[in-house]
Amino acid sequence: MEVLAVKNISIEGPGTLGKFLKGKGCNFTVVDFEKGGKLPPSPEKFSLILFLGGPMNVYEEDKYPFLKDELAFIEKCVKSGTKIIGLCLGAQMFARALGTRVKKNHKKEIGWLDISLTKEGVKEPLFKGLPEKFLVFQWHGDTFDIPDGATRLAGSDDCANQAFIYKNALGLQYHMEIDGENEVREWSELYLEELTRERGAKGMEQILAETRRGMPVLRPLADKFYENVYSWISA
Repeated sequence: MEVLAVKNISIEGPGTLGKFLKGKGCNFTVVDFEKGGKLPPSPEKFSLILFLGGPMNVYEEDKYPFLKDELAFIEKCVKSGTKIIGLCLGAQMFARALGTRVKKNHKKEIGWLDISLTKEGVKEPLFKGLPEKFLVFQWHGDTFDIPDGATRLAGSDDCANQAFIYKNALGLQYHMEIDGENEVREWSELYLEELTRERGAKGMEQILAETRRGMPVLRPLADKFYENVYSWISA
């Protein structure tokens, strides 16, 4: 199976999800916009396309012109029925492509926080085997409305819309794919100004400690989710 990973910034990749799919024998193509990468003309050859995170906002097309190309490509994916997963910024881009509003959340979520599945989320095959409430890694300031025709799957105390599905496309506001303490440290160093502003001078120390506690909890849940994803794209 062919998988395409679309990176808005080099540091935010497919993480443990990418490792899992490669372990299943999937062939990976990566488009890295920060390195001048270009999207293919059509999505049809891919079994799955991942639209990954980044520090930019969906409405910053003037500053990041590649967002226009990404938005048009997501629209092609939706029309063709190509299976896609949007992670954080990717989910926001997906929501915007479906014509709904992306906006500032009332507060930023940075760190390890619980999300809760909705009634529909509990029934969703992609979340089979996951508990109704579980810990995930978050790093976002924006949120989205649920698009018309989509189903809300999860929320948190400070962000009502954490996951939704629309036909063959899934949007996740959180980072199930985070690959441990080293990756969180890299993000924290790159985004240190924001981290310090939101969580204080000991923000990095705190988030790394949270990661050491959170990763052993997240990893088996992520593996269950990835098995569901693999079944989904294999069907």
